[in-house]
Amino acid sequence: MAIKQKILYFYLTIACFVGLIAIFIVDGYLGVYDTLYVPMGEREEKIEADQWQQWSQWERAEIGWGERAFFRYEVDNRQFSTYSANVAVSVWRSREKVRDLLSQSVSIAPFDKEEVEWVVDTTELLPTGVSLEGRPVEYTIVINRGEIERKVIFTIFGYAKVPSPPR
Repeated sequence: MAIKQKILYFYLTIACFVGLIAIFIVDGYLGVYDTLYVPMGEREEKIEADQWQQWSQWERAEIGWGERAFFRYEVDNRQFSTYSANVAVSVWRSREKVRDLLSQSVSIAPFDKEEVEWVVDTTELLPTGVSLEGRPVEYTIVINRGEIERKVIFTIFGYAKVPSPPR
């Protein structure tokens, strides 16, 4: 009888161990995750869900004046149900909204992904007659997806003078 009890306890221990491992795998995988691809000079940087706060504190996307920067935002639905939300992207400077870049609804099937893209044209952001004169100008891209808000700071750098409009 004692041997059967020891075997039973052994199997219960293995079942608990397997259950704990399964919980960690499911908890770490299921959910809705987002990834942003930002321009960093000549290359593209990937910001994943667990890097948002650290990245926006220490790093900046870099865009030269007169360039167009292409951003990609990927929403990964790792749930058993369809995920729907509105994605709104805007550019801010000194806590004032400069312009809206995108407003799009996404509906993502279970265990599927959807990608949203937008372009930032630096010539449209600086006011007329303003010169960069070698000083970088910082802007913030704010991404709202349902209840989630993400921020990325990007810097426009360059030496070009913004031309005045013809009269």
